[in-house]
Amino acid sequence: MAKANPKAQWGSVLSRANHAEKYLRWFVDFCPVPIAMFDSNLDYILVSQPWVKMLGIPRLKLIGTNLYESLPIAIAHRSGLERCLSGGQMHYTAEIEIAARCESANNFQWDVQPWYTDDGSAGGIIVSSHALAESQTELLKSQLAEEIAERQYLEDAFTKIGTAIESANDAICITDGTGQPIYINLAFSDLFTYSLSALQKSNLQSLFTDRQTAKVIHAAVMRGGTWTSELEMLDLDHQRIPISIRVNPVKSPSGEVIGTTYICTNIRDRKAAEAEINKSFAALGATLEATADGILVLDAIGNIIICNQKFVDLWRIPDRIFRSHDDSHILQYVAKRISSAKYLQNFGKGLGSDQNSFEIVELDDGRTLECYSQPQNVLDSCAGRVWSLRDITERLAAEALVRASEEKYRLQAEKLEHALQELKSTQSQLIQAEKMSGLGQLVAGIAHEINNPVNFIYGNLSYADTYTSELLSLVEMYRAYYPEPVEAVQIKLEEIDIDFLASDFVKLVGSIRIGAERIQKIVQSLNKFSRSDEEGCKSVDIHEGIDSTLMILQSRLKATPHRPEIQIEKNYANLPEVECYAGQLNQVFMNLLTNAIDALEEDAQANGIWQVVNEKPQWTRKDGKVSKILIQTEILNDTQITDMQRSDRLVIKISDNGNGIPDELRNRLFDLFFTTKPVGKGTGLGLSIAYQIITENHGGKLSFSSEVGKGTEFTIEIPLNQTQRA
Repeated sequence: MAKANPKAQWGSVLSRANHAEKYLRWFVDFCPVPIAMFDSNLDYILVSQPWVKMLGIPRLKLIGTNLYESLPIAIAHRSGLERCLSGGQMHYTAEIEIAARCESANNFQWDVQPWYTDDGSAGGIIVSSHALAESQTELLKSQLAEEIAERQYLEDAFTKIGTAIESANDAICITDGTGQPIYINLAFSDLFTYSLSALQKSNLQSLFTDRQTAKVIHAAVMRGGTWTSELEMLDLDHQRIPISIRVNPVKSPSGEVIGTTYICTNIRDRKAAEAEINKSFAALGATLEATADGILVLDAIGNIIICNQKFVDLWRIPDRIFRSHDDSHILQYVAKRISSAKYLQNFGKGLGSDQNSFEIVELDDGRTLECYSQPQNVLDSCAGRVWSLRDITERLAAEALVRASEEKYRLQAEKLEHALQELKSTQSQLIQAEKMSGLGQLVAGIAHEINNPVNFIYGNLSYADTYTSELLSLVEMYRAYYPEPVEAVQIKLEEIDIDFLASDFVKLVGSIRIGAERIQKIVQSLNKFSRSDEEGCKSVDIHEGIDSTLMILQSRLKATPHRPEIQIEKNYANLPEVECYAGQLNQVFMNLLTNAIDALEEDAQANGIWQVVNEKPQWTRKDGKVSKILIQTEILNDTQITDMQRSDRLVIKISDNGNGIPDELRNRLFDLFFTTKPVGKGTGLGLSIAYQIITENHGGKLSFSSEVGKGTEFTIEIPLNQTQRA
């Protein structure tokens, strides 16, 4: 399995970075203009040699310090500098007076501009300086003299090796052909705490933990080679310092090796970072090995970066294949084991750089894996993909057992629910049967008890009428033949107002007759409703059953201060006698009409009031609606029936113009004990029992249609002949 070499990559990047930094520092150092680079806090980052000479302060004392510390007078231009720092001003020019090395002050012109980071924000400022007027000539002369002296020093010190980089971050030491140090830069002195003279006395070999190593390096480089390595070196206090060292030969124009250049980089921070990285990798490795999932990490081109032991065990990869470290061979073996997959078989080649995936993978040995992947993006580009796999074969088997158990218990629950529904249905039927039996007996008893005295009264009314007529005619004869009665009779005639009594007494007997006839009709309606004298299925006039039910409900149809009058509209067809259970069917009519009346009362109370209009109390509604119940009957012939092969059928429709039934209640309307009425007013039995009577006892259908705000219509459909239904 191919593995990346992190050290080689680190070294390549570090080398490029060191070269870039080195060239930048050379450029600034040898810039003929005094120039300095500052960060966002106005701390020095880079300075040129002319800037150092201008201030008279060594470079190492400037780097990292604040501008105002080295040049307090610059605080007078603080606002302009801060505007450049914030990006609010692209260029700022100022004149400033600088006195260097306790000499006379000179005037300089500063040109300030911001520099920017990769994200476009101002990272700091760059300041270049130019001498002004007469002071500039004197300054140039002084600088020229110093440059001549410095050049003479450089030419004397570095005739064979060129110009040393004083400002380099790396520690640099130049030796002659014998290995004797002839130059060290400030970074070298700071790193190893040696001065040049002290190093010359103790010899360069004193920096190495093994002097033999120093001799080998010197000998190899003097033969024209280059030495690069990482090792530990010693400072003046014999403290070990991890160093990346590069030793190059110094050649004369003729190509002869005349010395060596030691470039030393302190890698203590890098070593500490590597140690932390290695610790993190160790923790990551331990975590990956401890997880229950198989982990596979691929780079952007499909090479294996990481895979844990669980992954190897999950796929049962043979040792000969895994230890070959051939990534393509391992991935081919994994792909061959897959019998069903969408993404894993080609290791995510069809997935986008920002797309996760999840799938269930089937293996050739019958196992099932749960597979999840997510991309690894670096700098908005896909650097690879992480795959996490888990064996869920046992879990699926357990879930199947659970589902089987759930199905078993569900079937048992359905049986229990069915038994419960049958029990409720039987209970409701028993309640209704008992209720109807008691109600029928009660109604029949009341009707019988009322009927006897009513018949007695009605039977004697004809005699009372005859006797009254005869007595009144006798009185008239007395008045005709004895027009002048005695005084006592005359007083009595005036007292009782014989003329009024004669006319009103006839009316009184007529009123008694009308009342008796009314009571007889009510008794007949009660008998028809209860059908106490009939048992089983009989042929009856359906219209009589409806009318008798309306007679019983007459008191609820009249207007009261609590409700308006409900108008009944009948649209009866010419029906033959229908074979049915008349008492039960009358109960259905009673339940449907009672519900319609309740709906109309509720609608009226919500939209109307009882008030006096033209000195007459009446019920008025804001919308002017009149509460109505429409009852229709008709016969359906065979040609109109598409869902049942039966004979002609009777259809009865009872509709109201109330508020209608809300959608959320329609599916439960025929459920047992379901009611929308307040506690104590509804039992939830009426429509349920009506449904059973129509569907089970009569082999018919009970349905409804409703529109909110318009009303509800119930439709009863039963065969005309119950004997043909079986």
